[in-house]
Amino acid sequence: MSSEDHERGVTPQPKQLSRRQFLQVAVAGSTAIAGAALAACGGAPAAAPTTAPTADAAAPTVAATAPTAAATAPAAGVTAPAVSSGAKLTIPLFTTENDPNTLDFYKRAIASFRQQYPEIDVAVTLYQDETQVQYLTTAFQTGADLGIFAPPSSFIAPWAEQGELLALDPLIQKLGADDFLKGTRVTVGGKDYAMPFQSNASALWVRKDLIEKEGLPLPTTYEQYLAIAKTFSGKDGMVGVSTGVGTVPQLALQYFSPFIYQSGWDYFDKQGNLTFDKPEVLEAVKRFSELLKYASPGLYNATYPDILNTFIAGRSPLGTFPGRMGVNLAAKAPDIAEKTTVVALPAGPFQTANLFFGGIQHYVISSKTAHPQETLAFLEHLTTGERSLDFAMTVPGHLLPPLESVRKLVPSYKSDFMSKHGEWVTTLLKLAPNAQNSSLSMGSVNNQTYEKISNICPWGAQIWNSSPIDGALFQEILINKKDPEAAWIAASAQLKAAADKWKQENPSWKPLA
Repeated sequence: MSSEDHERGVTPQPKQLSRRQFLQVAVAGSTAIAGAALAACGGAPAAAPTTAPTADAAAPTVAATAPTAAATAPAAGVTAPAVSSGAKLTIPLFTTENDPNTLDFYKRAIASFRQQYPEIDVAVTLYQDETQVQYLTTAFQTGADLGIFAPPSSFIAPWAEQGELLALDPLIQKLGADDFLKGTRVTVGGKDYAMPFQSNASALWVRKDLIEKEGLPLPTTYEQYLAIAKTFSGKDGMVGVSTGVGTVPQLALQYFSPFIYQSGWDYFDKQGNLTFDKPEVLEAVKRFSELLKYASPGLYNATYPDILNTFIAGRSPLGTFPGRMGVNLAAKAPDIAEKTTVVALPAGPFQTANLFFGGIQHYVISSKTAHPQETLAFLEHLTTGERSLDFAMTVPGHLLPPLESVRKLVPSYKSDFMSKHGEWVTTLLKLAPNAQNSSLSMGSVNNQTYEKISNICPWGAQIWNSSPIDGALFQEILINKKDPEAAWIAASAQLKAAADKWKQENPSWKPLA
C-alpha cells in the first residue's frame, strides 16, 4: 500500500481474486505470532467483501511481557488513559505492515505501553493492500471497531468529511507543525485527521554488474534509462525493466508520477483545475508507455509483489521501488544485493531525476472506536520518541520517518543492515523531501515550477481507486494498442469529469493551498 507505497512482501498475488484473504494476527509479548485467515468473497476488484471484520474478530487479546527497559512516561500533550482498576479493554490496530521486524516492533511498543497501562490490551490485525478499501469500507458499514488503522492516503479526507475519523489535533500540535515534512499532514476543515508514519521515495534500483558489462552508464537521463531497458529486454530471457501499471489503487500513480512531475505538471493545479491535458503531459505518457514496452506484459496488470519479484529474481537490470526492494533483496538474494545500487529516477526534462512519487502512509483513528482517549494515547506512544526511529529502521529506507527530528537520526543508526547497505538508505533519505503524492500535494508541480505543498485532492478516491483512470489509460495503450494521444484525451476527460462532479456536490470547497 504501499500506494505504497502500499508495497508488501515478495509473493505474487493474483490479479483478480475470487476469494480474498485477510490475515489476522494476535501479537503476543513472546516470540510467537499466531495467525488466522479471514476469508471474504468478492467479484470485481471494486466490489466490497461480503464478510466484514467484527468487533470480536478484530480484537484478539494481547498478552505482552514487560520489556527490560524503563517505561516511557505518558506524553504531556495527550491526556493519559483513565481506566478503572481491574478493568480490561482492547485497542484494535489494523495495518498492512507484515514485515517480521515490524511485527516485532509492534510487540515491543505494546509491551512498553502496557507497563504503564496493564489494563489495556492492543490487538494487531493484518490486511492486504489490494483489498484494503473494500475491507475498511465494509467495516464502516457493519460498525466494526477499527481503532487505529492505516488507510490509502486518498481516502483520508473523504472519510474525515463523512465523520468516520477522529481529529488528532492534540497529538499534531504537541509535535509541532514544523517538524513534519511538507505534504505529509492531512487537514480537513482546519483539523488534522492523520498521523504520518512513513514518507519515502520510489527510486530506481540498478544492477551495476549487468550495465557495466554492456558498457552502459548509471542512468541520469531518461534516454539512458530507456537504453538500458531496450538493451536487456529479451536478452537471455530478461525483462528490460521491472515497473508496471494495474488496478491496485495508486499503483499506476506511483510509477507514472516521476514522468508527469518531470514534465513540469501534475494531474491538477493547486486550485483543482485539470492540468493532465497539457501537451507536456502527453509527452510524459508517451515516455512511460515507451519504457513499459520493455517490461513484461504481465506487469501491465501488476501488483507490488510482481515488481519486487521480477528484480529480486535477477530477471531485470532495473527495478522501480522504495526501500523495501533493498530490504527484500538483501534477505533473499544477497549475491544480487552486492551488485546493486539505487539512484534517482530520470523521467523527463523538468528537474530531471529530482521529482518522484513518495509513499506517504498514515495512521488514523476511527471516530466510532470504543475507547478514543486510550486509543489516542497509544497512537502517540506508537509514533513518537525513540519508537519512531525504531519503527523506521524495521524496514530501512522504506519506512522513512516523516518527522525532521527523526530523519536526522537515520544515517547514524547502528545495525547490520546499515553497515552493509547504509548507502542505499541515505540515498533514499535524501530523495524523500522531493517525493510526493498527488492526492496529498495537489499542484506542487505546475507550469514548469515546483513548490511542495500540503494540498489534498479531495476527489482522489474517485480517480485512484481499484479502477484507476491512469492505470486504465496505460492498459488501453499497452494491451489494447490504442493510440497514446487518443487514450490520453479520453483519460483527461474522465479526470475532469470526476473533479467537476465532486465540485458540484461540494460547492463550498476551497483548496488548502
